[in-house]
Amino acid sequence: MLTQDITLVLVNADVLTMLPSHPRAEAVAIADDRIVAVGSNADIRPLAHSAPAIIDCYGHTLIPGFNDAHCHLPGLARQLQDLDCSPRRAKSIPAIQDLIRKWAETLPSGSWVRGHGYDDLQMVEGRRPTRWDLDVATPDHPVWLEHRSGHAISLNSMALELAGIHRETPDPPGGVIEREPKTGEPTGTLFEMRSFLRRRVGQLRTRHEFDEGMRKASQLLTQYGITSVQDAGADNSIDRWDTFQRLQSEGLLSIRTTMFAGVGHLQEFVRAGMSFGTGDQFLRLGHAKIAATLTSGALHPDCGELADLVGEAHRLGFPVAIHCIEEETIRTVAGVLAAHQQSGLTDRIEHCAEGTPDAIEKVRYSGATVVTNPGFLFDNGVSYRSNVDARLLPHLYPAGALLRAGIPVAFGSDAPVASPNPWLGIYSAVTRRCGDRLPLSDAAQTGAGVMVEEALRMYTTGAARAEGTGREKGMIAPGMLADLALIDADPLASDPEQIPDIQTAMTIIGGNTVWSKV
Repeated sequence: MLTQDITLVLVNADVLTMLPSHPRAEAVAIADDRIVAVGSNADIRPLAHSAPAIIDCYGHTLIPGFNDAHCHLPGLARQLQDLDCSPRRAKSIPAIQDLIRKWAETLPSGSWVRGHGYDDLQMVEGRRPTRWDLDVATPDHPVWLEHRSGHAISLNSMALELAGIHRETPDPPGGVIEREPKTGEPTGTLFEMRSFLRRRVGQLRTRHEFDEGMRKASQLLTQYGITSVQDAGADNSIDRWDTFQRLQSEGLLSIRTTMFAGVGHLQEFVRAGMSFGTGDQFLRLGHAKIAATLTSGALHPDCGELADLVGEAHRLGFPVAIHCIEEETIRTVAGVLAAHQQSGLTDRIEHCAEGTPDAIEKVRYSGATVVTNPGFLFDNGVSYRSNVDARLLPHLYPAGALLRAGIPVAFGSDAPVASPNPWLGIYSAVTRRCGDRLPLSDAAQTGAGVMVEEALRMYTTGAARAEGTGREKGMIAPGMLADLALIDADPLASDPEQIPDIQTAMTIIGGNTVWSKV
């Protein structure tokens, strides 16, 4: 590489390359969007004389940009705009009613009140708010209140009427309308019915509101040193692809995005001449997403239907990424994937929340990569201690046990369900401690935790490999994309208890600074 091609040089850095053969360096040279040299200050400084930009890192640590292997960008955008009804603001139904009432007073009658984050397991009443509870807050506005998990939505009576949901309305495929046992009347709480509701009530945001939410979400992620995300929407269609393209062309989405394809939309992608990996360095089509749930009491889709979906996705050239939470679901999905392994396609199991030894053994035979979410332990671990079977606690999101079993592992936040801050997940993956800094379980959790360097790899190299871009990003090495995060502490030398406090000083994507603290 000729010196005049150099566009940016970073010197005086503590570089964590993620390369086992050369784990540390001091300086990096970049030409356009690629890293061209990594080495000591003495190695790289001669290249700096022709570079239009030189950054002195003053000893701060430089790492590959984080790749969030499982998040929901539109959901994060909504959360940044909607009413926060999480336990930190409301731990009772009257408190939620008060928040909704005050929010509704600022809106014209008939406008939607959109809230998120309530958690019935942490509320005084220990139950979800009903339509009648929400009617008390505001009878003159339709209310859409999302559970913190994103898998349940509570509506008031006006919203149910707008959605056309009555006593006679049947449960849609895969969804559940909760009903009063004696009368059969809908209580207002709906499970796994987001797509159904969208078809019934349409968009709740203007295009301007949507765009502004996505801009804020992108900005927030870059502030955490995240340079790539994998959007795991189960309903992602070609329209969503077009929207992401537009957002990036208009500068509203600055991070690299791999968009999963909803398994029900694969044919429309194929008809458009698209396949797994279609796109460019900023927008790429990823795995076919399938949600396997037990919400209705039985696995949906059932084992036979699941096998058909996997087989059809593979026939069309798409590996699959299957949402799995419960131990039973993980075992079933792993069995289906084991029977449908196909050369050249690496399937994924998303979450693997209840990773018991038996479930992990079945995952190992499936050949799948696991994308798990240790940030849930930080955000929800206090609730897990009180509400999850003690037998399962040592096995929740067990990154270490998966890794020791020889299973490829990557980390994703599942934002907005949990915080997108990677350091919170890394802390809990390493320590098996929760947001209150206490252990998740009193029981031995041998092998469940990981080393800090292993956790960093799961959020960088592991996440890139999980989406099929391991030759492009996740390491600081010549030829890799110049996606970097400058942080204020060396995580490998820090007390683990200090990991949640690590801050990003600068984020670089493709050789361009997209966020700086100063």
